[in-house]
Amino acid sequence: MTFNLLPIFIVSALVLMTILSIAKIFFKSKKRSAESIYKLIDDLEKKYIY
Repeated sequence: MTFNLLPIFIVSALVLMTILSIAKIFFKSKKRSAESIYKLIDDLEKKYIY
């Protein structure tokens, strides 16, 4: 009986790529703009320094 490994490798690669793309979508970090970071720093300075 001949056992062809090529379809198994192709299917496993497709499944792995699908899982990685879904994980990337779910665990994507929120990117902040420079303006929001500066506003956050100003708010923290006002709260703790002044």
